[in-house]
Amino acid sequence: MPSEPSSRDILQTLSPTKIILPILIGLGVVGYMLARNLNVDTFSNVNWSWAMLWWIALAVLLVCFRHFLLMYRIRRLTEYQLNWWQSFNIISIWEFGSAATPSVVGGTAVALFLLTKEKIKAGETITIVLFTIFLDGLFFILTVPILWLTVGKALLAPAYANPELQEGIFWMYVFFIGYAFMCAYTVAIGYGLFVKPHSFRWFIIKMTKLPFLNRWQAQAQQTGDDIVFASAELKKKDRSFWLAGFWSTYSIWVIRFLILNCVMAALLVVGSHLLLFGRQLMLYILMLLPLTPGGSGLAEVAFDKLLADFFTVEKEGITTVNKGLSTIVVAIWRLITYYSYLILGVLVLPNWLRKVLGKRKES
Repeated sequence: MPSEPSSRDILQTLSPTKIILPILIGLGVVGYMLARNLNVDTFSNVNWSWAMLWWIALAVLLVCFRHFLLMYRIRRLTEYQLNWWQSFNIISIWEFGSAATPSVVGGTAVALFLLTKEKIKAGETITIVLFTIFLDGLFFILTVPILWLTVGKALLAPAYANPELQEGIFWMYVFFIGYAFMCAYTVAIGYGLFVKPHSFRWFIIKMTKLPFLNRWQAQAQQTGDDIVFASAELKKKDRSFWLAGFWSTYSIWVIRFLILNCVMAALLVVGSHLLLFGRQLMLYILMLLPLTPGGSGLAEVAFDKLLADFFTVEKEGITTVNKGLSTIVVAIWRLITYYSYLILGVLVLPNWLRKVLGKRKES
């Protein structure tokens, strides 16, 4: 849950040196996988053509379009208090913060800091961030069961899509844990925002009176106050505010997952784009585990296991996985969707800090 961020802590989080660790982890894992799996057969089933460049260009275009939709959403949820340039800076640094910290919580704290520095009122900022967290979580808890009903057990692991493989079973169980946590988190926020905010506040404060939780009592008090305030503010919003929030959030996530579909289509024949789309929901939830910054390293390893059935080849009647090609695909995908935001954040952050800190000194 968000609370008032410490400027010192956030500035440390946003330090450009933060990109060193995730880059080293990611490149180290990819380098190890390439050294282990790259061989003469890696590109044997790649269809070399101009269409490959078209698909990669489309993937890059989708990254840009997603960034635009994120800018639109933050402008709309702030009732257009931000101009397009401010929105560009906020989203660039917000995504950088999410990529440079071990979990989505770091990105949330960064968002609170960014909006308050752009002169959005603290209460309004908390309302926007909580509503955004709820919308993002709602996309997952609704979309996963829909896709499960559509594609069946094949959604859960390659082993269920191809009986000759035994890949992905472990990650499937980890996904269930992450999905359950996301459901609980989203339902809790929804209950607090839209059902009984005062009861939610009372409950979390009571919980932190337990001996092993009392160190978080102050944070629980702040979170409860934030939920109550945000609930009252959201009741004042008109229908267009809600519709804009829902459709932009859904579009942002759909586009995010279509990027990998494009990268995969550039290098191989994708058997089921819907199944590939669904597996990415599992992959993303695994990447939220607070183990490495932005899921660096974890994403590459989970990708190799969860999408193994898309890289199968038949050789002398034996089904094998082209792990070398899988590593090439994940490297291109992470370069476009992850490392690009690390680089963009480093480029945008210094000028933005000079601007907001300069205004603060003048005032």
